[in-house]
Formats: sequence, C-alpha cells, structure tokens
Amino acid sequence: MNTERLVELIRRAPVLAALQDAESMDRRDLEAELDVSKSTVHRLTRSLREHGLIEREAGAFVLTPLGRACAREVASFTATVETAWELAPVLAAANAHDVAFDMAAFADATVTTAAPGNPYRPVERFMTLVDATDELRGLDPAIINPLHIDALHERIVGGMVTEVVFPTSVVAELLETNPDRAERTFASGNFSILVHDELPFGLTLCAERVGVGSYDDDTGLLRTYADTDAPAAREWAEAVYDDYRDAAIPLGEHPDLARLHPGMTVGENE
Repeated sequence: MNTERLVELIRRAPVLAALQDAESMDRRDLEAELDVSKSTVHRLTRSLREHGLIEREAGAFVLTPLGRACAREVASFTATVETAWELAPVLAAANAHDVAFDMAAFADATVTTAAPGNPYRPVERFMTLVDATDELRGLDPAIINPLHIDALHERIVGGMVTEVVFPTSVVAELLETNPDRAERTFASGNFSILVHDELPFGLTLCAERVGVGSYDDDTGLLRTYADTDAPAAREWAEAVYDDYRDAAIPLGEHPDLARLHPGMTVGENE
C-alpha cells in the first residue's frame, strides 16, 4: 500500500467512523457530526468517493464494501496506537525484560491513568476488579497501597483465592509492617506469596479480566492500568504469569524470607 493512500485513510478516519456507525448520512448529518463546514464536507466526501471508499445512495453517503473494510481496520489501528501510547512505560519494561507484549490483544482495553487531582484512579480501577472476582493471581513489583490493604485483606479472608509474586523488598515490608493482618490472611488458606526480584510490570489475572500496569518511580503508585476480557490478552497473561511463577521461590522456601511466613516455626527452614 502506498504511503499517500494510507495517510488519506488516517486523515479521513472520522468520516469513515461516522458512516460506519450511522450506515448512511447526508451532507448536513456529516456537518453536524463532524462539526465542520459545508465546504469541508464537500472536500472530504469528494476525496473519499475518488478513492472508492464511499458512494451516494438515495441522496446519502454510504460506505462501499472497500470503505467498510478500511473503516474497520483504521478503527482497529487507531485504537491499538492510542493504547500503545498510553502503555508506553509497560512496553518499555517488557522490552527491558525480553517479554513479548501482545499490543493487539489490549487494543480494546479499558485504560485508566493517574490524574493530577486523583493519583489513585488506576488502583481504584484495579479494586473494582478485585471486588468482582473470586480469584486473583498476579505479579506486583510495588508495595500494596496502604489505602487498600484492609479491603484486600477482607476479600482474601472472605474467600478470594490469591497468589501473588512479589520482589524480596516488597515481601519484607509487607509482612514486617502488617504481622497481625498477615497471620490472619495466611490462616485463611486463601493466600500464597512467591518471590521474584526481576518483575517487569504489574500483571493481574482475575476471573473475568486481566490487566497490566506501570508504576511511578518516585511514589510507587500505580500510574497506568489497562484491563480487558479479550481471550488473546488472557492467553498472553497466563503465559507470562506462568513463566515468572515457575522461576519464583515460594515464601516458605526463601532463604531470607521464610522466617516471616506466619505459619513457619523457628528453625523449620534451617
């Protein structure tokens, strides 16, 4: 495909999308939908007709078969690029750890980013998934937000089967600063910790959705979180999780951290 034709498709994407949604529109409809002048609509439709992407039918513009195919692909391309832009930190982390990231699988993901007035938006989105699932697995390179420790504790004690891979430093801080809560959580039989010090990004696998996230280097807060129920994303997430889980060390077997396991007695791991 030549570059000029591709550029034309991208530039005319709003018209293609409007006609794809409405099936047919006259000039006035397009003017209102796109918020442009009559002359602009004339120029746009003339160009698209010359490229065989739209045609006139009963006084209105409709997509041709070629136009429908191009509209679908342009919409998919646009969604993928927009998501890639928002997930740039995750892509960089994946590349640094030689993890193949399936960008297309997350093209339709719900992407939540931190905002100046609300830096907790991504973790709040994550917590909505936690509230709706009865199982949770994940890779978490950062300490759990203190604002949500109680809610996570209650969900686990209440029956949410949870298995998480953390770095050494996070496990130590989590268990040393919350000994009573940790004891109750492990006693529920629903919580397992594994240790791996080279986690690429945050990864969550819930019953219905999977998500990836990146963290702020200074605050440690989740700054971007993307979640989806796409089967391709589920397949990718399962494979990544299995790779890191297989390479991780169960808490009870870790030479430096086993002593922190509430169920481990002194000398048991010596």
